[in-house]
Amino acid sequence: MSKIPERLQKNKLTDYLASKGIEMIGQGKVRNTFRVDEKSLLVVASDRISIFDFVLNAEIPRKGEVLTALTHFWGNTLDAFFTHLRKSDIEPLYNAAYDFRRLKGIAIPLERCLIVYDLSNELDGYELIFRAHIGGSVYSVYIKTGIVAGQAITPDLPEWSKLEKPVFTPSTKAESGHDINVDADVYFEAYGDTGQGFIKTLQDFYAAAYEYAEKQGILILDTKFEGSSRLGLIGDEFLTPDSSRFCDAEDWKQAMATPGVKPKFMDKQFVREWGMKIQTPFGVTGINKLDPENLEHLDFVHSLEVPADVIKTTTGKYLEIFFRLTNMTLDDYQREMMGV
Repeated sequence: MSKIPERLQKNKLTDYLASKGIEMIGQGKVRNTFRVDEKSLLVVASDRISIFDFVLNAEIPRKGEVLTALTHFWGNTLDAFFTHLRKSDIEPLYNAAYDFRRLKGIAIPLERCLIVYDLSNELDGYELIFRAHIGGSVYSVYIKTGIVAGQAITPDLPEWSKLEKPVFTPSTKAESGHDINVDADVYFEAYGDTGQGFIKTLQDFYAAAYEYAEKQGILILDTKFEGSSRLGLIGDEFLTPDSSRFCDAEDWKQAMATPGVKPKFMDKQFVREWGMKIQTPFGVTGINKLDPENLEHLDFVHSLEVPADVIKTTTGKYLEIFFRLTNMTLDDYQREMMGV
């Protein structure tokens, strides 16, 4: 688990929930998780931001709200698929967090909260990654071999070319350090026919989202899921800027038509680019060349102050993605679709 700067580990909400007997049972890079009953968890998205497996000592205003609302949006828009989101019994468009606040009288911020079914002991042991475009961490091996996660695809494609069909490229879930890419057969050997069916469900989920987003002028170049093949449920966040690479469709077309030019990602790429330019005291330039398991490296990254313009621009990117995908401002969506 990525280490979180001390000042970002707890906040007033964490203390408030603890005072109500609702204890935090998990803390990820962005989300804090609380148990509400035997079957359900309360997931609260913070504004923390991570790059290159480091959680920065900074927050991106409204980022957690965008991640929450987008996960809610996709769960409602693609409701033919089974996700871990619990719907409200009072108003089916809302999440069960609305019922929890209204019936229990506990003042949770609905704009950051989702109540979900607890899959913590059921999740498959791999990151379930799908790529409609060839690029990222698998590209260097692909360009040498024509193989991606043990699967042969069209050789010699320029980076971020559209594939004939999305390819499944799982990776390990590292408790610390970096995830490791593995062949698709490694996953299928572990989960058998049940896993095969689940991956087909996820491919269909991704394909439906890709088609929808493309109509809004956005390409979801690749995406990462977590889920339970045994239960057939999609978990965690899904199809957000933290779990996917988004790109403007026109920008992608122009980049692919210009040799040596890569498309601009519509997510936290602006923060990554800042991080890659940082002069470190360790003889390298860029946070991406540091080791999150090295305590000196970790202390150095946590000492950095992210510039205000980087933070402001990143907030703008997240809000832009949300508006273009939903055709609603974040405030309007929260009010009309989440009961905020």
